[in-house]
Amino acid sequence: MKMVRILGVGDAKMDKNITDMVAYPGGQAMNIAVNAKLQGAQAGFIGCIGDDLLGQHLAKTLDELGVDRSRSHIVHADNAATVYQVIDGERVWGGTNPRPISPLQMAIRFMLPYYGLSREDMDYIKTFDAVHLCNTAHMDEFLPQLKEAGVILSYDYSNDHLLPGFMEKVAPYVDISLFSASKMTETQMMEGLVRAHTLGTRIPIATNGEEGAVLYDGNRFYTQKPDLCNAVDTMGAGDAFISAFLVDFVGSGGLSARTEQQREEKIRQGLAAAAAWSAKACMTPGAFGHGCKIEKED
Repeated sequence: MKMVRILGVGDAKMDKNITDMVAYPGGQAMNIAVNAKLQGAQAGFIGCIGDDLLGQHLAKTLDELGVDRSRSHIVHADNAATVYQVIDGERVWGGTNPRPISPLQMAIRFMLPYYGLSREDMDYIKTFDAVHLCNTAHMDEFLPQLKEAGVILSYDYSNDHLLPGFMEKVAPYVDISLFSASKMTETQMMEGLVRAHTLGTRIPIATNGEEGAVLYDGNRFYTQKPDLCNAVDTMGAGDAFISAFLVDFVGSGGLSARTEQQREEKIRQGLAAAAAWSAKACMTPGAFGHGCKIEKED
């Protein structure tokens, strides 16, 4: 398997665990990049990072782990942050004193599409094998431009695939996609996978927590059950799954497999690697550790 290069484009936030009063670096695009690096891949991140103490910790963590952030932007604002608790090992969003998200934190989430992608950014992006975005990156308008760059595009809808017309807008541009099936029946999930593939996505995947994941490649469905573990913190488990699948499947040339048998082997191998890495991530506080103490919830 070659040394694969994975780029996360989008969100970088701090996840405040008020169970132990520690804030952990996170955000899906950042989690994808960090997990790829931890698996031995070369990794980069493009996003917006605040210049407050939490943002400084996040940027320092990327540097210490060796994730390239040279094309990211440091913004004079509070870094985006979320609040969660851990109950019996499970991540539960929200705190003891829930409030609306700060307008400043909402603003930084929309800064990356404001900056856009420069010619230098695109030249940098083209050096990667796969680029991952998600619905919260707010970068959907750049999908045609990224598609033209010739890199493999990965996209996580979360639950936005349920919005009328959303999948139709995204699916034609992405090679690998994921969506949550937690609010769907099994029939609806299967139909969603087929629809994504029909619209142009070559490898759509549906995830459903403890039920595992289902992948469709246009010929058959593949089911992957999660690896069992005594979870410490499930924060970022889904991102770890995505990242490991990209590292293994893209790194092994899964999309360019010459025969159906080769493709099947690479899909099964990628799903197994994803389940194993996701279980490992659940044994680490936060998405991937590297927390810093906080004194209060807000």
